[in-house]
Amino acid sequence: MKRNVTIHDVAQAAGVSGGTVHNALYGKKGVSDAVRKNILRISEELGYKPNMVASALKRKPRKIIVSFPEPKGDNRYYFTYLWKGYRGFQEELLSYNIEAIEVPYNDTREKSFTAGIMQVLRQFDNQIDGIITGGRFFEDALATLKYMEKRHIPIVLVSEEATNINCLSCIQSNHTTDGRLAAELLSSQLRGKEKILICAGDMLLPSNRLNAEGFEAYLKENQCSCGLVEIYGVDVYSQIVSCLKTDPDIKGLYSVNARCSLLLARAVEELGLAGQVRLVGTDLFPESAEYMQKGVICNIIHKGVEHHARQGMRILLNYLAKNEEPEQSYYLDKSIVIFRSNLQEYFKG
Repeated sequence: MKRNVTIHDVAQAAGVSGGTVHNALYGKKGVSDAVRKNILRISEELGYKPNMVASALKRKPRKIIVSFPEPKGDNRYYFTYLWKGYRGFQEELLSYNIEAIEVPYNDTREKSFTAGIMQVLRQFDNQIDGIITGGRFFEDALATLKYMEKRHIPIVLVSEEATNINCLSCIQSNHTTDGRLAAELLSSQLRGKEKILICAGDMLLPSNRLNAEGFEAYLKENQCSCGLVEIYGVDVYSQIVSCLKTDPDIKGLYSVNARCSLLLARAVEELGLAGQVRLVGTDLFPESAEYMQKGVICNIIHKGVEHHARQGMRILLNYLAKNEEPEQSYYLDKSIVIFRSNLQEYFKG
């Protein structure tokens, strides 16, 4: 039976003490980069696997902040899945002796994010070991993230960028490509001078803005003859209905976000236009799946935000528990185009 490799085996092969090996493997001070790299190489060659869980239980608990918008009201269509992605890691966080402090905030109200985060920082005297967050950031929220950055608190961003924030990693969809996908889907099915109505969302949100810009760029680059009608904002149901009632040339519909996708679907259904117009929505959740099953929504650009949250949590956990730097600081995840024929592969509810 093969004997397990021990820390003393690594120390002997590297010509250093067991304490030096321990410090190198667990990211502690007092070891030069050259020695650390040599120890890591030898431990890998020998097949030594440090017991990270046992080591974590010996130290004092680490604390991270998890802060996404409250999954209430219309926010439930999107942010429910960010919370769900994080909560899949709760047992693993406990095993590594990491405590997650949940700080939900209202992304429509200034200072909501800042108030919650600063309260936690004061409570623990700034002794926070990391934060994973996402959503809409007002100027005060960006200042709060900058405050954390200056105190060397690792920041992982999910779903949205944060201007001028040096983060450990940022994971989001390729919003520009999402818009281009939708434009290609719709423009290829329209004829002559038929128009597309696009709900472009909140232009202060990089995700919405880049998505709409990608949509427009595709139409321009491919010299599409279809006209474009743009609506901005999130409470736009009356504008949608008015456009559909007064402009019979609108035959294609697209929304850059989940909330307005449902507003478009509701208007199409209530006006009896299902089958007469083509609607491409954003994000897969029970309501959008139901509209697709009924033939109101033709396609969905599915970003898989739950996976984004999982990826962000994995990066933060590996950094804190295993001293592993992410391979890259910026990840653009690929979205999926869903048709009714493959809906059940992605939605089981």
